[in-house]
Amino acid sequence: MALGLILLATAVGGGTYLYAKSKQATTGTAAVAGAATGAGAAGAVLLVQAALPILIVAGIIGLPAAGIYYIGKARGERKALGPGRRDY
Repeated sequence: MALGLILLATAVGGGTYLYAKSKQATTGTAAVAGAATGAGAAGAVLLVQAALPILIVAGIIGLPAAGIYYIGKARGERKALGPGRRDY
């Protein structure tokens, strides 16, 4: 898993470096941007990875509960139209 994370961060950082260079940025600026986005991508992956068990449980419980809530709410709000008036 660590190797995959390093490869992902390197790919994101390298892509950012190449994009910055294509926009005529200096080499130093492009390198800093690449390193920052690579580190940010690695940090984001670690945060999602740490929160994944909680997100899975919340999805298993929350998605059906939300669906049942909205289906029940829609049925409770259905009302027949009143009689029409023809006095216009």
